[in-house]
Amino acid sequence: QLQLEVRRFLANGILFNTQVAEALGMNATDMQCLHLIQLAGGAMTPGELGRAAGLSSGGVTLVLDRLEQAGYARREPNPNDRRSVVVRPVEAALRKLEPIYRGKAEGLAQVLARYDARQLRLILDFFRAANSREAEPPAAVPRARRGRPSA
Repeated sequence: QLQLEVRRFLANGILFNTQVAEALGMNATDMQCLHLIQLAGGAMTPGELGRAAGLSSGGVTLVLDRLEQAGYARREPNPNDRRSVVVRPVEAALRKLEPIYRGKAEGLAQVLARYDARQLRLILDFFRAANSREAEPPAAVPRARRGRPSA
């Protein structure tokens, strides 16, 4: 039962992010990559983003081109390696997303308020363990031919 509820939680999050992306004229991959950049502390190299998202270097270039064109991200010289760049979100654009996500954040805060500090530490431990387990790149998922499950 717990696994089913975790799957439902993930599916709802994915569907919500997809709806937000579509409402903003973005695709879901671009939105998820924007989230990954934010979750990385606000800056990633394109290579780091590619590994995190399971995208090829060409795929990352396309995502970053679209995010830059839409005003959500920008490439800057990497202060640690002059041969590369880092990608940062555009803070003004992110502030426009806050009202969209506020309701979800408030609902989650209400749910978490039901638990005491010990229970919250357990929930946090669960998510940290699950996220570290999921550190395998998504590219490891076998690709089926369009419209047909793989055998």
